[in-house]
Amino acid sequence: MPSFTKTFVIFATLMVLAACGANKQAKPITGSLPAISPENSRIYFYRSQVPFLAAIEPEFLVNGKSVGTAKINQVHYRDAQPGNYEIKISSDIENPILILLKPGEARYFKAYGTTSVIRSYHAIKEIPEAEALKEIQGQKLLAPDQN
Repeated sequence: MPSFTKTFVIFATLMVLAACGANKQAKPITGSLPAISPENSRIYFYRSQVPFLAAIEPEFLVNGKSVGTAKINQVHYRDAQPGNYEIKISSDIENPILILLKPGEARYFKAYGTTSVIRSYHAIKEIPEAEALKEIQGQKLLAPDQN
């Protein structure tokens, strides 16, 4: 392969990888999370740190609407009115999680890589608050208007 072609391939690869990085406006989580108003609830979404299926970035879905992309090192959140919600990830829509949000409550959902007999994909599960807060330390927190 000629030198120019190698250089171009390396440069293009680096540009693609840079485009996949975390949002530059987002701030790393180093302590507590933003407060929730007492009349609202909050849903947090994040991805496991394991780079399994790293190139695949499915959408987090709330009641069928996308609320953000599952990227490594990024945490998304959405404030919501208390009530019933269906939480899914676009790569595993047959397995929704049904929740009832209460006023002032925060819930945490983690995307993780898994495999079945026929494919590898991302699934989603609810994580207890204490465990989620440990896992998201150092990740970038994206407010709803940063997604």
